[in-house]
Formats: sequence, structure tokens, C-alpha cells
Amino acid sequence: MVRKQKGQALVELAIVMPILVGMIAVLFQLGILFVAYLSLVHEMRDVGRWAAVHPDTYDGTSCSDAGSLFAQVCADAPSVIDPTKLTFSVIQGSDLQTRTCTLPLVSGRCTARPAYAELRMRIQYDAASSLIFLPTNFRLGPWLQVKVPTNLPPYDLSVMVEQH
Repeated sequence: MVRKQKGQALVELAIVMPILVGMIAVLFQLGILFVAYLSLVHEMRDVGRWAAVHPDTYDGTSCSDAGSLFAQVCADAPSVIDPTKLTFSVIQGSDLQTRTCTLPLVSGRCTARPAYAELRMRIQYDAASSLIFLPTNFRLGPWLQVKVPTNLPPYDLSVMVEQH
């Protein structure tokens, strides 16, 4: 009788262990993505404070645009974030139309960002190739196809431009 119970416990462990290991892996994955998202939130707040004080910085389109707001985002990126996977944009006003501050500046000033104007910024991160170690496409049975999103949700921040 005792021998059958030991075998039963081993079989139950063999059935339950893959489920437990899978749940732990999913929890680790969600933890990594949550830390990355919180890092983006903190980075965006730092960049927002910097942009409010330095409104005459042009937006830029990549990390290689020296002196741009995008370069500031890339320089301020935490170590868990790959700056080449960031999408950053500046939106001004309540109409939510993108209005960029591009080169050349007019007398060293960005005329699209007057003092006390609302400056909205958005950052988004594609975590597919850098942070996700679990499969993002899989089937659960013959009927259910699961597709996990790989982009972190965008984070918007509004700041008021300070007086020049």
C-alpha cells in the first residue's frame, strides 16, 4: 500500500510540475515587462521636466540627432531599455495634432512652443526582441490561438512650457 502512494505522489508531481514552472516563467516575464514600463514612465517624467525648462530644443527623429529632445530621451534611457526600440513624439495643444519643432530654429527659438503652452509627449517601446523570452504566438488546444502583444502601452505626459 505504501509503495503505491509514493508512486501516486510522483505521478501527481510529474503532472503538476510543468504547470507550476510555466506559471513561474510567466510571472518572471510579466515582472520584467512591468519594470521596463515603470522605467519608461520615470524616464518620460525626467524628459518632461527637462523639456519644460528647455523648450527651444528641436524634437529630432532618432537618437543620433545631437542636441535634440529625442537624443535626450535616448541618453536618459535606463539600462533595461534598448533606445533603438523607442518611439517618441511631441504633441502640442488640445487638437492632438503633431507639431514638431524642427531645424532650423528661428533666432535660436522654437516658435511652436511659446511660454505656458501645453507640451504633450508620448513614448512607446517595442519589447519583442529585447525583453520577451517566452513565445508570443501559441495554441491552446485545436480552437484557441493566443497572440501576446509585444509593445508596451504608450505613455503620455503633459507639461507646461516655462517662460524663456
